Amino acid sequence: MITPLKTKLLIPGHQSPYYKVGDKTFYTKYHAIKHCREIGHKWPSYHVWEEAGSFDRPKVNFSDAVARQCEIISDTSNKVRLFYSGGKDSNLILHTMLANKSKLDEIAVYRRFPGRKDNTSNEFDQFDILAVTKKTLKQYDSNVKIKFYDVLPEHYSHYSKNLDTLFFPYTDVDFFVHGVHTVAEIYPEILEDGFVNVLGHSMPYVDDSNEFYWLDVDFNMTQIDPFAINFFADPRNKDVAVNMAYAIKDFKSRNGDDMSNYNGNYDNVNKIKNALGFPFTGTVLDDKYDVLPVSTPNWLLTRKQIVMMANAQSTEIGRNTFDKFVEFYENFGKEYGEYFNNGSIYHRWVGAPSEKHKLIDQ
Repeated sequence: MITPLKTKLLIPGHQSPYYKVGDKTFYTKYHAIKHCREIGHKWPSYHVWEEAGSFDRPKVNFSDAVARQCEIISDTSNKVRLFYSGGKDSNLILHTMLANKSKLDEIAVYRRFPGRKDNTSNEFDQFDILAVTKKTLKQYDSNVKIKFYDVLPEHYSHYSKNLDTLFFPYTDVDFFVHGVHTVAEIYPEILEDGFVNVLGHSMPYVDDSNEFYWLDVDFNMTQIDPFAINFFADPRNKDVAVNMAYAIKDFKSRNGDDMSNYNGNYDNVNKIKNALGFPFTGTVLDDKYDVLPVSTPNWLLTRKQIVMMANAQSTEIGRNTFDKFVEFYENFGKEYGEYFNNGSIYHRWVGAPSEKHKLIDQ
C-alpha cells in the first residue's frame, strides 16, 4: 500500500532548503524546472538559508557546534528519528547524540530491494553495519531502538507504473534511490507522534573568493522529505556549516588543491572530515567505497547502482520494473537534457548553487 505524499511537511518554525521560481516556492527540482518551462524561465534559484551573510571564524569549534546542534534538536522536538546509513555523516551524528545524551527515539534504516529481498544488495547488510550500530549503542549504554524500513519489489513495481507523478519527482536521479519521502508514502506511520527526521548531508563548497555555498544535488534531492532537519546546514545553528567552510578553506590554503569540485574528490573530503573528528565505523564505508578509481560522471557505473540493478535483474518483477525505469528515464532525459550534465540524465542533474556566504577571516 502506497499513500501518495504530494506536499512538503515542514517543521513549525524551521525552514528547509527550497527552490524559487518567481514568487512560487518548490521543494523538488522536477516541479521547479517544469514551472520554469511554463513561464519562460531558464533556472530556478536555490536557497538553503534565507539570506546571504558574512561570517567570522566561529568562537566555538566544530565539535562543540555539533554538540549544540544535538541540543537544539532535543530542545525543539517532541521525538527524534535519525536516518542512519553507517556513513561518516550519520555516524558522527549518532555518536554525538549518544555521547551528549540527546533526545533520540529511533535509529531508522531504509533498504532497497527492487527485485528480491536479500542480505547482499544494501550496504547496511553487506558490511554488517547493524553490528557496528549495536556496538556503538553498547559503548554509550543506550537502548535506542533500531527500525528497518524496506522498499520492496512490489513497491518499486507500483512506482514504475507512475514514475512521472510519484517516485521520480521526489527522489534523486539514480535508479531505485530515494529518501524519506518515499519511506513515508509506504510507511505513513513515520509521520505520526511528532517525530522529526534528522539527515546527515551536506558539506558546503568554498570558492576562490572565499565564499561558501551548497549545491542542491549534494542534499541527494531530499528537499521534499517530510519533517526533515539537515543536521549540518540547519540555519538555527550556523556555526556547524561555517566551521566546515573554514575547514575547507584552510585545507585548500595548505594544500593548494583545486577544491572547486571537492565533493567529487573523496580523498580530500575524507581528509577534511577526519580532521574535524568524524568517527570511524571500521568498515569500507569510511572511505566511500562505491566511488570508482577512474573519474566518470556516469552514475550507472557506481558500485552501489550496479548492485541495485543486479538485484532488479534477479526476478521477473524486478526486470519489469527496471524496463519501465529505463523507458521513463530515456524519454525524460531527451525532453529535459539541458538540465543534466553533458545533456545526459545518466550524468546527473546540473547542480543548482545556493546563496553565497562570505568568510571574513582571511
